[in-house]
Amino acid sequence: MMNRDTRLEENQEIFRSANERLSGVVEVGLVTADPVPFLCECADKECMGRVELTLDEYREVRSHERHFVMLHGHRRTAGEELVAERNGYDITQKPG
Repeated sequence: MMNRDTRLEENQEIFRSANERLSGVVEVGLVTADPVPFLCECADKECMGRVELTLDEYREVRSHERHFVMLHGHRRTAGEELVAERNGYDITQKPG
């Protein structure tokens, strides 16, 4: 049986994977300064929150493998630390 923390981390990876696919699709023909509604990468599998980022902002977050983007105050996993607070969203970092 999967423990709670593992399940929460898997939820975040699912949102991250969806955002990676979205990034690839919108990259074609989109001005990098235009905001894109990325999914909140928090640990709550029921979360339907959107984080408005430009492609450049999203790439900057993703340039750090352990960084995730989520709405302010959304659920984090054990040991996950707040790295930065931006306008409307947080950047967190997984331990390791």
